[in-house]
Amino acid sequence: MRCLLRIGTTTARNKPPSPDESFAAQTRSLERSYLQSEDPTVQSGFSGGRKRWVAERSPIVNAIHRDGDFLDVGCANGLLAEDLVIWAAEAGFALTPHGIDMGAGLVDLARQRLPAHRQNFHVADAWGWDPKRKWTFVYSLLELSPQERWCDWLHRLSTWVKPEGRLIIGSYGANSRGVQPTDVTNVMENCGLQTLGSSDGGDPLNTRFAWSAS
Repeated sequence: MRCLLRIGTTTARNKPPSPDESFAAQTRSLERSYLQSEDPTVQSGFSGGRKRWVAERSPIVNAIHRDGDFLDVGCANGLLAEDLVIWAAEAGFALTPHGIDMGAGLVDLARQRLPAHRQNFHVADAWGWDPKRKWTFVYSLLELSPQERWCDWLHRLSTWVKPEGRLIIGSYGANSRGVQPTDVTNVMENCGLQTLGSSDGGDPLNTRFAWSAS
C-alpha cells in the first residue's frame, strides 16, 4: 500500500529533486481506488480484512513509549491513527492523532472518523509542506518514496520529531504477489539513523517496523 503524498524538504536552498512525475501520478491515482469501497481497511489501501489488518498494523504500538502527539504521514482515511489511539491506550499511553495526505477525499473521511480531532488532519503534499511544529511520534512508510530517495525521506521526516520523540518507519509486503517487506532497520541505519527497536507483523510475515530517537 502506498498513501498519497510526495516527499522532500521545504526550502529552495536545500530541497533535493522531487520524485519523478510518473511516481507522483501513480501515488495520486490511489485515492480513486481507495474511495470505491465502503470498507475502512480498503480505504486505507489494505485488502486482507480486519483480522489481518490488526495483526499486521498493531506492532507499531511497540514503538510508543510515552504520551504525546502522533502524526501519520500518508494517513489515508485515518483508520490507522484511530486504531493506534486505542492500541496505545491499552498499553497505558495517551496519543493525540494527526495526519496528512494528498487525497482530499481521504482526509475528509479521516476528519469524519475522528471528529474531535478533525483540525489535526490536513490535505498536504509533504514535498512542500512546512508544518511549523513537531510531533512526539512521526510515522510513515518507506514505500512513500522511490527507493533511491529513502535517505532523503527519512531525514526529512526526522526533522518533524520532538526532542525525546521517535521516528517510526514501516514497510508493507504483499503476500499475494510474493513481495516481502523491506528490512527497515537496515535501511534506517544505512541512512545514518540509529534505531532503538523494531517489530513485525503478519503470519506469514508481511510488515516490518523500526524506530529511532529524534
